[in-house]
Amino acid sequence: MGSVILMATLGSKAQLITLACDCLNQQGILPDEIVVIHTRKGRPETASALERLREDARMDTSPKNYRFLELSRPDDALQDVTSPEELDIAFRTFYSEVRSAKLDDRTVHLLIAGGRRTLTVFGMAVAQMLFDDDDHLWHLASHPELEASGALHAGPGEWARLIPIPVIPWGRLSPVFNILQSVEDPLTAAEQLSSFRMQEQWDMARIFVLTKLSRAEYTVVEKLVREGLNQSDIAESLTLSLRTVEQHLRSAYRKAAEHWELDDVNQTQLVRLLSLYFTASIPENRGKTA
Repeated sequence: MGSVILMATLGSKAQLITLACDCLNQQGILPDEIVVIHTRKGRPETASALERLREDARMDTSPKNYRFLELSRPDDALQDVTSPEELDIAFRTFYSEVRSAKLDDRTVHLLIAGGRRTLTVFGMAVAQMLFDDDDHLWHLASHPELEASGALHAGPGEWARLIPIPVIPWGRLSPVFNILQSVEDPLTAAEQLSSFRMQEQWDMARIFVLTKLSRAEYTVVEKLVREGLNQSDIAESLTLSLRTVEQHLRSAYRKAAEHWELDDVNQTQLVRLLSLYFTASIPENRGKTA
């Protein structure tokens, strides 16, 4: 495993980053690099926060290797992150930084406590796309008096805690991890992930339909899912008794619960699980790499 990187969004509160570093240090984690993502450095609130971080780094006995990353267009830094264009730039920046770190085999700690809430959303999205089992997404909580004071480090009786935000990573052994290594554009990556998920859902349903259902059960389930018929209409359409239709569906529910490892499956859930297979035409290997 490579080095450790802390990425953090910055608004006007420099303490969020210094407190997060203190919390990581208490866990025995010493980031080799701290990437601070922020809007225009000339903005007074941002400029003040950046200067406080630099000053703290100069005074700290444990040197911090800061890299300040300004969100910007090719010809101008972003004053804020509110317009569609600004949101797109922020998303691409997050994705590029995390992807680059993962390609370098680095462990990523991503703090999303500072700055606009939209940055928080993008941080969570990128973590979901690119993180593996060793990476962490954090929020920060601190003692009310510490937060109000803006102090960069906790004093006696004060506390700060990193709050883990759950992320379900793909993991390095997942085909998705290999897909995203070669995709530089986050929107393209999102499309490929959506395609991959659809393919997985379709494959699971296909295996179930072709290997678990009897021919009679298949015929009844197809009427239910593809045509949306109720049990009475299915019975009339297939010239079956209502009791026979009910028996076939109960068997299908039981087999579906076993296949998808669920406690129970009802009619609504079965339709949801199989609707993609019966209503969408997804060729095999769509969204997969060779």
